[in-house]
Amino acid sequence: MKSATLVLLLLLSAAPSFAQALDAKTDETAKADDRPAQALYEDANGYLGRRYQEFNKQKLPYDPKLEAQTRKEQQEIAVKNATILKARSHLSKDDLYYLGMLQHLAGDGDNALTTMRLLLKDDPDGYQAQAARNVVVLYAVRKGLLDEAKTAVEKYAHHKPQSADDRYRMEFLLGDAYMRSKDYGAMTTHAKEMLAAAKEFANANKANPFKRDEMLIKSGALLADSYVKSNHKADALKTLEGLVRLSFELPSGNLYKLAMYRFALLQPSAEEIDKLFAGSVAPKATPPEIVASEWLDQTPVKLSDLRGKVVLLDFWAHWCGPCRITLPNLSRWHETYKDKGLVILGLTNYYGHGGGRPMTPPEELAYLREFKKRNRLPYGVVVDESEMNDINYGVNSIPMSFLIDRKGVLRYISPGANDEEIESLGKMIKKLVDE
Repeated sequence: MKSATLVLLLLLSAAPSFAQALDAKTDETAKADDRPAQALYEDANGYLGRRYQEFNKQKLPYDPKLEAQTRKEQQEIAVKNATILKARSHLSKDDLYYLGMLQHLAGDGDNALTTMRLLLKDDPDGYQAQAARNVVVLYAVRKGLLDEAKTAVEKYAHHKPQSADDRYRMEFLLGDAYMRSKDYGAMTTHAKEMLAAAKEFANANKANPFKRDEMLIKSGALLADSYVKSNHKADALKTLEGLVRLSFELPSGNLYKLAMYRFALLQPSAEEIDKLFAGSVAPKATPPEIVASEWLDQTPVKLSDLRGKVVLLDFWAHWCGPCRITLPNLSRWHETYKDKGLVILGLTNYYGHGGGRPMTPPEELAYLREFKKRNRLPYGVVVDESEMNDINYGVNSIPMSFLIDRKGVLRYISPGANDEEIESLGKMIKKLVDE
């Protein structure tokens, strides 16, 4: 019994020195790794990309458990590298930035916020400072420090460089936070800034239409909601009307569909709907030219050459069931109005299959010719090997049609194939033909 007690006392007396030894070992490891701060950050930040390249080489199927494990490993590397960097005796501005980013990557919001505050204490300019302000906004909002987050956004607006994407995200965080706290005035202020940033992104990113549309509808919906919650329904309707008009100017069938859905949720009166579609929704909405690899039963033509005609662009595919519903109507409209100036062009792409089997482009082109003949489609079909027409017109679902008047102005977008859409499109075709 006495010997056991003696052993226990010896272990207890040794405990502090054992802990000190562990600390010393950690310090030695940190000191031994003398990689620059940027290298430590890139080691952690690039981990996912490196691992995914390895998975692709091994042709591994997607596994959510493997993804979760890989992300966990990345966090562990970020924690380790942040510990290494933080242990250094003197941290430069660059060191502070990469330390804050490592802490952010590790999910250590409290320390990331503390580090970035230290970096920003002298209100610096430049890329690193602007990125730090993004991090401050994120974690300040999470902690309910909305005044601090708001100040960080204001500082961001007075420094360079700026990114519409970053500004959009920060304004969304604030707008959403004020909505949850029921401060609808502040919600409106930040939703307006969010929408302005989304429009700036839209102007600079023509090749990324679906991210653009997501940003526009998300910010417009938040702003409309803020007006509704503030009992200003008319302003909410006006906001969504603005998005509908913008969908014609871009153009974007996807944005039109989303904006009209949100507009309908507000239950506008018949007069408000008529007002929106009276005349041209967007008088300067000149649609982009068509891109084509092949023309079936149609002489190659530019939209600018069709001024004086009413032009219907119908986006479709031979495998699309809803598209087939519209084909008899398109054929009927062609026969009814072809002598009055209506030109219908069916726009489609190569999809690599047809009739239930894989196809090369030449095989699919032959299949399209046969499909067109079998279904007695009397109008021209335009085939392209790229997706540029879809991108240029914001088409992410089919069928979708764009109706252009004799002056070359986009006047109507039809985003579906239900009876109501077909009836509305038919009425608009007649209206424009008769103008």
